[in-house]
This record gives sequence, C-alpha cells and structure tokens, in this order.
Amino acid sequence: MLAKLIIFAKPILFAAVAAMSLLGCSRSDDSAARFTLVGEEREVRGTVADAKLTACGPVSDKPGTCEGTLVVEPPDAGPAGRKPVEVTRDVALKKDGRAVFLPQLRGIQVVVKYRATKEGADVATSIVSQ
Repeated sequence: MLAKLIIFAKPILFAAVAAMSLLGCSRSDDSAARFTLVGEEREVRGTVADAKLTACGPVSDKPGTCEGTLVVEPPDAGPAGRKPVEVTRDVALKKDGRAVFLPQLRGIQVVVKYRATKEGADVATSIVSQ
C-alpha cells in the first residue's frame, strides 16, 4: 500500500516543485548576447543587498542559472557604496554547493567578479557565495 502511494505521489510532487521554482520567470534565449564585455575583470565582496530575477528557465547544459540584477554592499560602504551588477544565465548561481535562484542569495556574503560592457552595465562573470 505504501509503495503504491509513493509511486502515485512522486510525479505530483515533482510537478509541484517544478511549477513553484519557475513562478514569475520567463525564458530568455539571448541572455549574454546582449552585452559586449570590455575592460579588465574587477571584484566586489560583500552582502547581497538586493536581487531581482528577470528571466529563467530550464537549460539542460546550464542548470541553476537565471538572469537579473544583483546589488552587493561591501563592508563599511553603506547604501551609497552598493554595486549593482547584471547577471546572465552564463553565470552559475550556487549556495552551499547547490544551484539556487537569484533571490535566494539575498543577505548572503558573496564575491562577485564582473566586467564593464559597451552598453554601460557591469556584468557578472562569477558569483561565489561565502
């Protein structure tokens, strides 16, 4: 009886988790293509003060990736010293070794490597949670 219940519940549970994890997301196929990187790679360390998810979706060769904006507040910098960076789906997002969505990084200590772009935005090339 228990085995039948588990077999019946697995697909329902999987569908529910998949639907919840993609709420509010849309798919963007040209994530990184809209930016032209220029200049040297820079680094900012601090706490994620804000994270906005703009698009995500299942990508078989890049699991755990989404795009949006991440705002990092370096220690002792205060709100005026916050650094916004664009995040493309080319950057894997992980917390404690597990793939996460951008908003799940709020309040977490991170090291973000980024580069300037011709378009004016700074774009993350690497995000590592501490």
